[in-house]
Amino acid sequence: MAMKLRGATVVLGTALLGFACTVEDPVAILHTPDAGDSIPDAGAAHCANGGPPLLLGDPAAGSPLCSGQLAATLFRRAACSCEGLSLSAPFVADAFRSSAGPYAPGGSGGDVGVNGGLSANDRIQVGGALQVGGASGLQLSGPLTVGGSLDSSGPLSGSGASATVSGDARVNGAVSLASLTVGGVLTVPPEFTLGPAQAAAVRREPVATVTPCACDAASRFDPAALIAHHTGDNDNATLGLDPAGLENVAGDTALELPCGRFLLTRVAGPGHATLRIRGRTAVFIPGGVNLGQALTIDVQPPGELDLFVSGGFIVSGQLTLGSATRPSSVRVYVAGTDALDISAGSTLAGNLYAAQAQLNLSGNAEVFGSVFVRHLEASGAVQVHHDADVLEAGAACPAG
Repeated sequence: MAMKLRGATVVLGTALLGFACTVEDPVAILHTPDAGDSIPDAGAAHCANGGPPLLLGDPAAGSPLCSGQLAATLFRRAACSCEGLSLSAPFVADAFRSSAGPYAPGGSGGDVGVNGGLSANDRIQVGGALQVGGASGLQLSGPLTVGGSLDSSGPLSGSGASATVSGDARVNGAVSLASLTVGGVLTVPPEFTLGPAQAAAVRREPVATVTPCACDAASRFDPAALIAHHTGDNDNATLGLDPAGLENVAGDTALELPCGRFLLTRVAGPGHATLRIRGRTAVFIPGGVNLGQALTIDVQPPGELDLFVSGGFIVSGQLTLGSATRPSSVRVYVAGTDALDISAGSTLAGNLYAAQAQLNLSGNAEVFGSVFVRHLEASGAVQVHHDADVLEAGAACPAG
């Protein structure tokens, strides 16, 4: 172990626990760039293939939770809102597979779920299915385009608006648009008007209401329970990693971690913190994130990061979350009800779960990955490009 104080590099190394990773190699590196040192390249060989699947939770309480399966379950859609969604600027959701190459606009897929009503003053373009659970349904002032199916628990209204649905449409209310074109079957209960709808077929029968996003207390995922357990059950000791090492970030500080499960009590301070991940890694932060300058989360192949945070998530400056080349490799789970404010110019290239919190996006926002939040507020246009590779994240998980 080599250690120097301020303005230097701290290198902490030892073998990782057998259940987390199979390769003995370095290391965690805590680095302040003003020393003039460079951080050694961890290399793709360390923790080969990202290590075995990360198993989370208390084995004594039941079968451990596989991190990949958790991601594949929660991030099935480009966007999920537990409440209603009100949009004043364009909203676009589509999909791609990062393993097949860079994002290209207009890809099929990119489902959207809204448990409340949906109102929009501008165009909405959803490449996959759109499900709206609120009794108020969809209230449109601009065009709606849905590449998959449409399910609405309420009316489809907007006297000057038009809608095009490539698949089937099921509307539990009146259709009062300037035009509606449905490529498949349009189903509307007999007591409601169809309006000027055109469809391959029309059915007049009851339409079941939908609740697309699992948000109630009985069904939603609870990050707090995992965070509490791994406050004591983690791999910090194998690296000699001080869990308080990022509690007072001043200037630029980087922490590089191999595969494993690690605890950071808090990430806070006036500076810029960088997490560099090179293996299959889980990080638990029970005391929250509160940074005055910036936060960078850098995950390079074959690395994957599952980040669990409680106690708030505040980055006053720029947030750089992952890379648009591999959004499926970054998953962030936030416990609690504190709002998440994302400043303009930030990079969101990962999957965000905050089912009890409001997400506030400043300016025009482009997300590579997905968002699952209680409520979404956006001051500008929003684009969400779902990386469908996240649906395969559980492929390496144990069966059963």
